Amino acid sequence: MEAEHKQDKQEEKDEKQNEEVDRNRKAEKDFWDKIFESSGQDEDKKNIYVQYRIINNHGIMANDNSQIEQINMDGQAEPEGKHKKAKRNVFSDENKRNKWLSENYETYSMALMIAVAVFDAMPYMWVRQAADILYDAFAKKSEEDRRYGITETLSQFGATITKGELNTYTGVTPTDIVSLEQKSLQKTILKYVWIECPLLQDIIMDWLERQYGKKPMAMSKRAGEAMGWLVCWDYHYFLNNMVSKIRHRNDISTDLMIAQIVTILDKKSEFQDNVLHLLRNWSKEQNLHYLLTGLFVCAGQTDKNDILEAIIYCYIGRAMKELQKEQFGEYLQTTDDFFAAGMRAFVFYRILIEKIDELRNEDSSPRNQRNLSRLFWGLFGSDIKQARYKEGEDAIFIRIAMQENPTGEKMRKLWQMVWRDRGNREIFYFFLSEYEKKASQMTGHSLERFIQKTFGNVCEEKWLIDICGKIQRRSGNE
Repeated sequence: MEAEHKQDKQEEKDEKQNEEVDRNRKAEKDFWDKIFESSGQDEDKKNIYVQYRIINNHGIMANDNSQIEQINMDGQAEPEGKHKKAKRNVFSDENKRNKWLSENYETYSMALMIAVAVFDAMPYMWVRQAADILYDAFAKKSEEDRRYGITETLSQFGATITKGELNTYTGVTPTDIVSLEQKSLQKTILKYVWIECPLLQDIIMDWLERQYGKKPMAMSKRAGEAMGWLVCWDYHYFLNNMVSKIRHRNDISTDLMIAQIVTILDKKSEFQDNVLHLLRNWSKEQNLHYLLTGLFVCAGQTDKNDILEAIIYCYIGRAMKELQKEQFGEYLQTTDDFFAAGMRAFVFYRILIEKIDELRNEDSSPRNQRNLSRLFWGLFGSDIKQARYKEGEDAIFIRIAMQENPTGEKMRKLWQMVWRDRGNREIFYFFLSEYEKKASQMTGHSLERFIQKTFGNVCEEKWLIDICGKIQRRSGNE
């Protein structure tokens, strides 16, 4: 009886152990399923990141400027016409200006004036479409409000239509251009309306937001610049009405928009201390999107490396906590946004790699190494998606591993860490085969060089050949 009792106890113990193993396997499978699911290409989001990089000149390729439409004017109106129009320009006299505003408040003429001021020297049809959108947002609309006689209306605030051409990726086409006769009128009009029409401030800012982040890229860039001008004139509006949008919206487009505005503010000496204080506060925020907004601002700005480091450490620390709790939480779900926030700036990825390597050295336990491997693959999955191979832009984790410097050495150590994770060796082959599928279209690409450089000091030649072969077979590039 005692022997049977012991046998029953042992069977019960074995059954519990088997259940625990099954639970662990299921948890592991569920985690990788989520990683694989999130590794799918999101072209719309990738385009948002690329557009932000181009507009802010963050680590872009030389030919990226061609993605911003080039607009050229053939010439201005005849001098006599200019003289006559200057006399009619309501901004040449304060009394005329105030009278015109009272008569045209929230009319189509006012919407057109604001649109011209923002999108000065841009195609007529673009400006008209932007004016239509702004007018539709006005509270006092009238069906009798005329939308004809545009040339006469434009002349009232010193604008004219001239012939020009628009150069896009499809080629050069003739077009009508709307421009202000005096460049200074652009900010004069906007500042005047902003100060004199406080009830329209939210409407104007919302309208600029709708123009921002969309094509044509030239309009998107100008809308961002205009928002920057407005907050430089009214910093309290920015603090009280715009910063909170980061928390309320929780989306990457808002993060990018606020980041561009902060970048413009930072170029003004009188706001640089305010910007530093703002960014330091954001680096301690619990809301993820404050961290991402701060990263978009700091990436590539060497005078803010201390804030950049604090935000990266905070993000990685919170992501590791999610891994320790077996949670695929908001930090692990937003590795695309986090990785993109680096804007391909070397300093961002250097700090990131150093932090992961530091965690690797601090704790060599299997659990910590497993969690770091998971974090690594989540980041590399984002890296694969965001590189633009056709433009000669390789994945960051590959490119840095090829470098002969301390960061390159740490990067190779991390690659060796994930290679030694035998239980997830198929994960290693999956991600590198996904990389190989895309990178093979890049001129001068060589998987063999990467494998040799990264694993040459820990693997025999026959194993290096085997690794390359398995990756290439899975990628279909053998």
